[in-house]
Amino acid sequence: MGEKRSTEQAFQNYLRSGEQVRWHGVTKPFPLLERDAKFLILGKWIGTGAVTAVLLRLYIGNSPDWSLKAVIAVLLVAALLIVSPFVEKWNVLGQQYWITDQRVIFMSRDRTFYYMELADIDDIRLVEGQTEEGTLVVGSRVFEDIKRQLRWRACHPKTNVQSDGPMDKAEGLVLFSVSDSKKAADCLRQQLGWAA
Repeated sequence: MGEKRSTEQAFQNYLRSGEQVRWHGVTKPFPLLERDAKFLILGKWIGTGAVTAVLLRLYIGNSPDWSLKAVIAVLLVAALLIVSPFVEKWNVLGQQYWITDQRVIFMSRDRTFYYMELADIDDIRLVEGQTEEGTLVVGSRVFEDIKRQLRWRACHPKTNVQSDGPMDKAEGLVLFSVSDSKKAADCLRQQLGWAA
């Protein structure tokens, strides 16, 4: 209960004076090997295992003085690559999203906020069929990314790191696997003044 209150308090502090929430959503639970991610994750695991085995075989086989530290380092890197899909899923499941009368707001698991001004949104896309629930993609700057790595982009809002502007201002957001994605898309279109 305290975490929920703390999240709500963090969000209330992030809202601007007079800003009104029109929609709120969270990522709904999804399987690790869900549709679009299945082959990417399995490929990562198989590739990591194969590359690790080859590297260790070549290193140990060709070096009579091989170092245990080097072997452990290679195994640690491989382990990190293997667990990364689990970490990514855990992060996505902790995200929350809001549409207000001024912005689309994204909050990561660690309560880092990102936003897009409604005036800066050039396009939106409702992606269905890749996840059990629909995913709302905001901003055309991330459309190309979602074809290859929808879940990765959901964890990493597109920002302009070379800009002198606010670090929390995004150029593209992914509202991943929200149960009422059609309602969210309609709400956002309404706020943008686009025909629903």
